[in-house]
Amino acid sequence: MCAKQLMCVGGSTSGLKHHLTSMHPDVMSSGKPSPQPSVASYCVGPRQCNDARQEKITALLSKVIVSNMLPLSLVDDPAFRELMSFVEPNYKVPCRQTLTKRLESTKTEVAKVVEEELESASAISITTDLWTSINNDAYISVTASYITPQWELKARTLNNLPMEERHTQTNISARLLDVAQSWNIASKVKAVLHDGASNMKDAGSTNSWTDIGCAAHKLHLAVINSMGIDKVTNSALSKCVGAASRLVGHFSHSALAETELAKRQQAMAITGENGQPLKLVQHVKTRWNSVFDMFQRLVKLR
Repeated sequence: MCAKQLMCVGGSTSGLKHHLTSMHPDVMSSGKPSPQPSVASYCVGPRQCNDARQEKITALLSKVIVSNMLPLSLVDDPAFRELMSFVEPNYKVPCRQTLTKRLESTKTEVAKVVEEELESASAISITTDLWTSINNDAYISVTASYITPQWELKARTLNNLPMEERHTQTNISARLLDVAQSWNIASKVKAVLHDGASNMKDAGSTNSWTDIGCAAHKLHLAVINSMGIDKVTNSALSKCVGAASRLVGHFSHSALAETELAKRQQAMAITGENGQPLKLVQHVKTRWNSVFDMFQRLVKLR
């Protein structure tokens, strides 16, 4: 290069750079620094959804559907598929048939765990009830309660079966025995808990099990009988409950009346915990405490 000496003031190299640029341009052009890499250059590209990740997402999706009792048609919904394509573009959403097979497989695995628990239990009590779906289909449900060798109280739903035959005591007892035999616990069942309906009173004794009536159901019958609202009576309390029920029913069937009630509450600064206007509570014959709830709300909004 050259033998010229330059002074360095304060540690700055600006003078040296200026000298090289003006007197030795070939040196500067041959040693251009590489441009600073961008943040994008450090990325590894789109996230890959390998088999393990695909399986994990599908398992979690099945759990969400089961835990929230969502319809299997959710996986065929275009909006849901659009969401998944945004969250995980490379994930293949399973169809309804595939998800059904997976849930059946999961049921088999859970049933195996429950069978092992039932086998280890020395005594089991079952609870049963008959109910009707929104489509007016009758079902019988059976749950089992027991204590494990580790002294853990367990409660498992064993069956929810359609009850197409007549709901007689004989048929109910036969259904309960079938369920117990299918889980190999018929000899371990000690008691059956049920309501006080006439067709349920001796459903367990037919199978040599002890019948236990539901305490809450008995309390309900005692309360409504003492209030005289289980049948047509002329008692003052019965008349009061009837009048209150008709008043609540008027607001339930009139959108105009319900809107006006909400406006009056806003004017009086009466709101619920969520800040919204309160609604009247209707008396339900199968829930004795609903009478108290109905009167309590009427008094608050009078």
